[in-house]
Amino acid sequence: MNLDAETNVRRALLGTRSSPRRAGVAAATGLFAVTGLFALVSHAVFDAIPEAVLWLFVLLGSLLAAGAAYGGSGLLVSAALVFGPVYGPVTFYTWLISTQPAAPVAFVLSFYGHGAPALWAPIGALLVVISYALGALARRLADRVGAR
Repeated sequence: MNLDAETNVRRALLGTRSSPRRAGVAAATGLFAVTGLFALVSHAVFDAIPEAVLWLFVLLGSLLAAGAAYGGSGLLVSAALVFGPVYGPVTFYTWLISTQPAAPVAFVLSFYGHGAPALWAPIGALLVVISYALGALARRLADRVGAR
């Protein structure tokens, strides 16, 4: 089947079917909200930053992104699934920092501190590329073997 370049780009970005696309966007929105609320509650109750738990949410988003790519979703859905759990707590902590007179500088893989959004951008982009590539390669391999 010979497709033009515009169709190929559209399929890579948006995917082939709309059902996994909708489910992926809903899951990404849910992960954004859950991680943001988790950061808010942990700060309000314990006055702590649960970095390890938030990293697990980022890992979960990456695994869901690979699964979505395997299911036929596009790169944008994979990006939403990875960046949702990253920028949920980063959004809360950025707001929290803006309400305080001084805040620390963010460390690498930290959700709190000045510069955290900029530090997570390339890490998230790398996770998106890896997750999408793994899911798409697994889908191609399954199609070639006939397991799908």
